[in-house]
Amino acid sequence: MVVLRDAYIQNGSYNVWIVDWGNLSPPPCYRAAVNNMKAVARCTGDLLTSLRAAGLPTERLTCVGHSLGAHVCGLISETVVFRMHRVVGLDPARPLVPPANRLTSGAANAVHILHTNAGHYGEGGRGGHVNFCINGGRTQPYCENADIDIQLCSHVWAICYMAESLFPELSKKAEPCSRRCPSGPRPGNRMGIPVIMGQETPLTASGSYCIQDKYPPFCPTKQGGRGDKRCCLQAPEIVPPSSTEEIIGIPKSSRLF
Repeated sequence: MVVLRDAYIQNGSYNVWIVDWGNLSPPPCYRAAVNNMKAVARCTGDLLTSLRAAGLPTERLTCVGHSLGAHVCGLISETVVFRMHRVVGLDPARPLVPPANRLTSGAANAVHILHTNAGHYGEGGRGGHVNFCINGGRTQPYCENADIDIQLCSHVWAICYMAESLFPELSKKAEPCSRRCPSGPRPGNRMGIPVIMGQETPLTASGSYCIQDKYPPFCPTKQGGRGDKRCCLQAPEIVPPSSTEEIIGIPKSSRLF
């Protein structure tokens, strides 16, 4: 998640909090991380409530979570008295997560989900107002040449797609498709207007969108180019499948000091 944190800081005026709950998700005990999601959500919700009491406006508050962190963003909404502006779920985790703890469209005014490994580490279906099926949503083609498991590689790269979307010149458009994720290698019936995937997804958008992409997202293609080398297959910094971090941010236009 530090890749995404750095992308926010480098390309906008944002206040960013990154929540690290690694001590509550000791590998290899994935089950412990699942069991501790509610505790993390409650503590993070208490933090946000305190900040709000101190004067922090919450009208533009966004929670971005990867894997189990995506579900934590949803659970936070149950612990605060205000409604979050937006939640972005980056390939929300599937294994062992009970239905009551899953991220749904009721968690915020807008819930957007990027699917990169639906049906394996990631959850399938239509959990948000907008669901992006990247390369069918199941596995990513460039991960076939990775030095790690193709499923884990596909799961992790959802973070880089979101980081990439923070830079307007790198953001991608997705076409409407009728199928749920995973949708197979090709989009469903194309209809309607494409939308930008990620940071600039319209808050009024809804439905499933498909996008085809052959190359690792946010990997610099030349010296000094846009991107982060940690998003390149040659030397990625991989987070274990029990990734348990989420980002909470608000534009500095609403900052306290």
